[in-house]
Amino acid sequence: MKKSTLIKLTAIVLCGIAALLFTMNDYFLYQRSIGTITAVENQYLETRTGTDGEHEYKEDYYLQIITLTLRNGDRKGETLQAENRCTASGVYDTRYQEGDDVFVENIEPASGQNTGLTGDITGTKRDVYVVLISVLLLGCFIAVGGKEGILTILSLLLNVAAFYLVLRLYLRGVNILLMTVPMVIFFSAMLLLFLYGKNKKTLISFIAVLLSVTAVTLLALVVLRLSPDVDYDFMDYLVQPYAQLDADCIFLSEILIGCLGAIMDIVVTIVMTVDQITRHNPQISTGDLLKSCRTVGDDVVGTMIGVMFFTNIAAAIPFILLSMRNGIAFSTILRYHSFFELSRFLTGCIGIVIAIPVSAAAAVYFYKHTRRKTSC
Repeated sequence: MKKSTLIKLTAIVLCGIAALLFTMNDYFLYQRSIGTITAVENQYLETRTGTDGEHEYKEDYYLQIITLTLRNGDRKGETLQAENRCTASGVYDTRYQEGDDVFVENIEPASGQNTGLTGDITGTKRDVYVVLISVLLLGCFIAVGGKEGILTILSLLLNVAAFYLVLRLYLRGVNILLMTVPMVIFFSAMLLLFLYGKNKKTLISFIAVLLSVTAVTLLALVVLRLSPDVDYDFMDYLVQPYAQLDADCIFLSEILIGCLGAIMDIVVTIVMTVDQITRHNPQISTGDLLKSCRTVGDDVVGTMIGVMFFTNIAAAIPFILLSMRNGIAFSTILRYHSFFELSRFLTGCIGIVIAIPVSAAAAVYFYKHTRRKTSC
């Protein structure tokens, strides 16, 4: 291993450890009270049985008597007692254990003959896990990708900042679809420029991405306009009551952002294929070049559709399982609760299929046109 590489890896590890240690002790950054659990006493309460129409099931219930030490605020260092009711499965609740950092509310002196403080646990402090995953991700980017990995991180940070800006503007009343369109353009431009620099491949990929995303969005818009109004009552986190036009704009924005990643992956693959083929065989005919693009597209379209499926359906899997466990028909779940995930999945698949001929045509045209101008 080269000395420079060893220094780089050491610096990454040390920075990661420093970030984790800081996050594990960042209680002073929070306005909410945080406590560290020092002891847990589990008391069995009862076992309940039930049926979902087809299967019988039972659930054990417990009461946790929790002792914790406050880590911030005016009562820092004091001991607090709290209770937590939980189940063995932990589907609708959380089972705490010694060493967990938790948020505490309603802190007050204990009543009766008890001493100390009492309060209610409202959740777990999980920023350590977020930082750990982020450090591992960034470390892999830098260790494997080197300079390109650092540029990818920078583009990601810029995109997150742009996304946050769009959300803030939406909360101030700006139409989210009108902001999503320039945001998608910005996402595409930043990522391609940071990864591939300012060159012909970047320009071709950028044009092909915009053409493909535009085609998918227009198709989705036509379907929304020609079909009956979509029932958005089951859309997650949609403010009620909602306006139909506003909900349509949010849904179209989801489709725009959801299909962008897959389309960019397909476009870059096709453009790079054309670049490499024309670099090694400048005299290849247009027909053979398009045939090669189609072959590459056939190879990657299956895996990309799989990625789109699991990406969109992953968040709905726990809800689907719980619903079926409670006797809700699978068709009902798909029709009402998973409609938007399935719509994003199907639209993304259409985008993948559209991106193959669009990127192939754009790449072949640019490379052939450039070669003709060079030969003249």
